[in-house]
Amino acid sequence: MMGVSLFFRLPLLEESLWVDELHTAWVVADSPQEIPERAAMGNQSPLYFLGVWAWLQTSGMHEWSLRLPSLLAGVLAVGLVTVITHRWTKDGWIALGIGLIAAMDKDWIFFATEARTYALVQAVAIAQVIVAWQACQHDRVAAWLGLISLSLINFYLHYSTLLFTGGVGLAMLISAANRPVRKHLLLAGIVLLLGIGVSVPHLLSIFERRANWAQFISATSSNEWTRWGTVFAFLIPASIALLIAWLRQTAIPQLQKRRFFFLTLVVLLPLATAWLTTATGVAALFFGRYLFSVEACVLLLLASIVAMLPGKWVARGVLALAVLLSFFGRFHSPWQGMRGENWPQVVQAASDRINSLDLPPEIVIAAGLIETDILLTDEAEDQPWDEFARLPLESIYRLPAQATERFGLTYTNAGQPTPRYQAESADQATVILIVRGRDSKADQVARRLQAAFPERDYRIETPQPQTYGVQWRVLTPQASSP
Repeated sequence: MMGVSLFFRLPLLEESLWVDELHTAWVVADSPQEIPERAAMGNQSPLYFLGVWAWLQTSGMHEWSLRLPSLLAGVLAVGLVTVITHRWTKDGWIALGIGLIAAMDKDWIFFATEARTYALVQAVAIAQVIVAWQACQHDRVAAWLGLISLSLINFYLHYSTLLFTGGVGLAMLISAANRPVRKHLLLAGIVLLLGIGVSVPHLLSIFERRANWAQFISATSSNEWTRWGTVFAFLIPASIALLIAWLRQTAIPQLQKRRFFFLTLVVLLPLATAWLTTATGVAALFFGRYLFSVEACVLLLLASIVAMLPGKWVARGVLALAVLLSFFGRFHSPWQGMRGENWPQVVQAASDRINSLDLPPEIVIAAGLIETDILLTDEAEDQPWDEFARLPLESIYRLPAQATERFGLTYTNAGQPTPRYQAESADQATVILIVRGRDSKADQVARRLQAAFPERDYRIETPQPQTYGVQWRVLTPQASSP
């Protein structure tokens, strides 16, 4: 199955990076001393980026090299669920079926081919759940140490995994077989809290900006409900078969029942908590990226259900239906792009225009980064926020060296000049405006920038080529036109 998963993922490694991946490229573009600050500006922990930086010292910065750590973790995750399923069911066909679902799932593919931390989070989360189950069952020191270590690693890979780890801990508490297990769980929780204590100031600063994410995350999001509807759909045949077996009072080992109950809690508790915090406005967490660990565990839940079904042909039959449901609801062709942001094409076209001009133009970019609204505040001077706002052009995709005057725009009311732009922009300079978004967005940003400087009487040009997810415009002051 790991080979099959590579087949679905390798063609996507050379696809243009999208803006989140460009943040990764910017964070690791220079010295490791800059990584913690740059990672924090994107609300991230530095652990993942330090690993990517170390790897790039050998490979160089390319789309494929930035994505390779995620690819390896994503392929490993497919292998893990396949091996775990085989161990629980003792059936190679069932293990291959669940591995195939993982190999062709569009979310598993996306995160395994993205230069971000989520595929690593997924692989660690799978191991984290299995070790947590072992700790509940056998109460061994090695299992508890492993659980603490994996939980800390996942937390420092991405802070949002605290939601998942909390769900795992609560599931362990509810499923614990005896008092010693609960006691050791409490001790493990204390050690874990001590381990994350150093990050509390950063977590509090992120929490203060929680309104940013509420702009695009909601409890009624059709995208999220569709996501979870298709994810849970492949549980339906196995769940129906299991219900029939229970109604017929089919004998099921207690161990398998407890494992099913434990995994159900692991899946539902973080998901329900994320929805509630989003619906109540406490924190917008009902978002696929923040719940990818949960999504990965749905396949483990499926494996636990299939393991309880009477007769191997019943189990194989319902799993075949699950594979079909997954194919029609979750499949993504490896030859169809997933990001839709062709930065290299636009950067190359803009570079050609820059090289053709007599005088260097001003470069203005609206990258659609929600954090860039800080450019309108006094806090913008504390960190290199203007560079952050320009990060798509500051690492792997670069404009010619003579384009030295570069400015970033805000997320809200993109096109509104920032204080730095108002202070440093030249009246007679040509402006090359690069906008993340469709043509309507680019036109809106260009008109807003034009309206902010009526004395310059900009003429707006839409040069070719343009791309679906990244557009560019040229604004020329009429006074400087021939």
